[in-house]
Amino acid sequence: MPRVDTEMAQTVISFQYYTAGTKYTIVTPTGVMYSVYSGATYPAFKKSTDGGLSWSEFTLITATNNVRQWSVWYDRWSGIGAGLIHIAYTDNLAVVRYRTIDTEAADALSTEVVVFTGVSQVSAGSSMSIVRARGGNVYCRICVDNGVEGGFFRLLNADVPAGAWAARTNNEALAIYDQIILTPGFAADAQDIIGFFWDSSANGISRQIYDDSADTWAETAIVADGSAFDTTPVTGFPHYAATVDLVNSRIILAAWIGAVGAADGANNDLRLWFIDESAITESAANVVLNSGDDQGLVGVGLDLLTTDIYVVYGGKSDGSETWPTALNLYYKVTPDDGATWSAEQQLTLSSANIVWLACPPNFSGTGQFAVHWYKIAGGLYFIRCNAPIPPMPASLAAQGFQRL
Repeated sequence: MPRVDTEMAQTVISFQYYTAGTKYTIVTPTGVMYSVYSGATYPAFKKSTDGGLSWSEFTLITATNNVRQWSVWYDRWSGIGAGLIHIAYTDNLAVVRYRTIDTEAADALSTEVVVFTGVSQVSAGSSMSIVRARGGNVYCRICVDNGVEGGFFRLLNADVPAGAWAARTNNEALAIYDQIILTPGFAADAQDIIGFFWDSSANGISRQIYDDSADTWAETAIVADGSAFDTTPVTGFPHYAATVDLVNSRIILAAWIGAVGAADGANNDLRLWFIDESAITESAANVVLNSGDDQGLVGVGLDLLTTDIYVVYGGKSDGSETWPTALNLYYKVTPDDGATWSAEQQLTLSSANIVWLACPPNFSGTGQFAVHWYKIAGGLYFIRCNAPIPPMPASLAAQGFQRL
């Protein structure tokens, strides 16, 4: 299917990737796409009804200026039959707020509530991830000040979306450049969740299971400390990503692993795991084995119609591009849980300075596989969308029309 690069929005700041907030492209069951971003210093969203070929005017999420970091989650990724997009965001005064977009009620915005109030905000070493458990509780893990301020917080299901947040036991002591991805869990208690923690100082990635009833965490290594050398988000983000496979009750996790950093390293590997509360199983074949250099960034998407897994990343595997200033985006597909992978396929139409990407974690058919990416050019910042061009209707083709 032919593809095209469209401009979703222009922005003037680098916080789309700089603050390590987990962000995704959202696709509803009717195929409407949503993208949350910062247009200047205000968080906003746009949506597309044609697979990412064109985008609406922006809608402000809040009038709070100087938003530095944010994270999003969508109800249906947790198996919840509702249309809320959950958004947590931080301003330069270190106040973390929460709001939802109801995609099934004319995009109504819920009442803005405060999750956490800090003293100061430093973007470079901060992170954020929000998730809704299968049982309905919403959780947010926050670091707003280079590892100095933040914590782990919960909003009870009965109080979504306008209730009060409460502090819970954090999974780790806050530290600069640490990163976290929160996902639903699959335990008997549907309020339990799973976190994927990248420890910047120890250079390891672990699975951390949160028991909501006991308010405790249990940790198991995925990549041993000293083996998963991170690349700080200020140079590009993310270098690991996850998606939910509800049918098989598991999380699919991909990560760049290298001896000197997750990005821009010769012989780096892009690896894939299938993870639940009881098992961590790596795919038989790597997505990329022994990179030729100059690669990084990753997104993972699951096609709900075919069960194929898509992994998208930056840089050609032969090392012929330049990280991050002259990259294209590429992807591979596996129909068999990583036993075999397709050939590397180029997404973007020309190389660019690309420092962030995101794809829909769940989508239905290749017509919904639209990848967002962040381009720096001439001192300006753009959020672009690589969208599939739908086939020409047979009725037009029969009349002699051709696609240019």
